[in-house]
Amino acid sequence: MKKIYFALFIFISIGIYAQTNYEPEQIIWNGKTYPYRYHHMEQYFRYYPSKRPIVNKDSTILNRNYVAVFEVINKKFYLNNLFISGTNSKIKNQSVLTQINSKNEPMFLNWINGLFDIGISGEKFVKNDSITPVYDNYIVFEVKKGEITRTENFTYNQLKLFKDYQLRRFKQTIDYDKLLQRLINNGMSPFEASTHIYNFILFYSKSNFLK
Repeated sequence: MKKIYFALFIFISIGIYAQTNYEPEQIIWNGKTYPYRYHHMEQYFRYYPSKRPIVNKDSTILNRNYVAVFEVINKKFYLNNLFISGTNSKIKNQSVLTQINSKNEPMFLNWINGLFDIGISGEKFVKNDSITPVYDNYIVFEVKKGEITRTENFTYNQLKLFKDYQLRRFKQTIDYDKLLQRLINNGMSPFEASTHIYNFILFYSKSNFLK
C-alpha cells in the first residue's frame, strides 16, 4: 500500500513543477461539494486494472481521464460516483459507477487510512503552483479502514502550525531520511523533495494522528 501511495504522490509532485493542467476529484461533506486532491481510486485501479474506466498507458494522477466523487456518510468514506467524458463532450459527466459497483450505489472504501484535508473557503494559488491551492479554512479528518475517527476544523494558520508540528516530529525519524532520498532519487531536487514532504505531511506522518 505504501509503495502505491508513494507513486501517486510522485505523480502529483511532478505535475506541480511541470505546471500541467490538473482536475481535482470532488468530495461531498455534510451535503456540500468541495474540490479534493487525494486520489483513492488510483490505488483501487492498480489492484483491479480491468475496472479502470478508460485504459491509458500513460495514466497518472494528472492524466487519469476520470473524476471521482467521494462522500462521507454517517462517518464512513464512500465513492459516490465516478465520471468520464461522454462521446460528444469534453466535460466529465457520464457516470460509470456500475462498472465498479454493480449495485449502482455508493461504495464503501474500507481500505482508506490516513489523515486528509479539505479546503472549504477562499481558494487561492501561490505563484508557480497551479495545483496546490491554499484556503482560509480546512477540515482535517482521520480515516481508519474507511471509518472517520476524528475531525478537526483549522484556519490556514492553525493548519500551518499543525503541519509544522507534524514535520518536526517526522524529521526525527528514519522514515523521513529514507523518503527524502527516495524523492531525490526519483528526480527531485532537495528543495523540491522537502517541499513535497511538507505539502503532504498529513499523509506521511501517519504515526502522529489527531488527538
